[in-house]
Amino acid sequence: MKTTLVKAPQQGFLRLLLSNLRALERLPVESPKWGAVGLVQAPLIDLYWAADAAEKASPVTVALVQGSCPQHTQMLAIFGKQADVAAALAKIRENRPGPGPRR
Repeated sequence: MKTTLVKAPQQGFLRLLLSNLRALERLPVESPKWGAVGLVQAPLIDLYWAADAAEKASPVTVALVQGSCPQHTQMLAIFGKQADVAAALAKIRENRPGPGPRR
């Protein structure tokens, strides 16, 4: 699982990211000015787990980023204030699922 934090994202970055979100997921995130965006790249099952962990850790908004075709999702975007996104990513890194049976 790869994670990264983008602080004070610029309009070009947000435009690129938003262009790969489904319309229903784009609506809640396209208007506000976000302090940070966290990105998580992992297998789909881990992304669903990470979305749940992020929302439990802090008040953030999550969205799945689509890949090259509708069936290929490979990244989760976490939108919010810098401290909230950093806390969500820390929780994901700290509790990430490992090999073996899933939680």
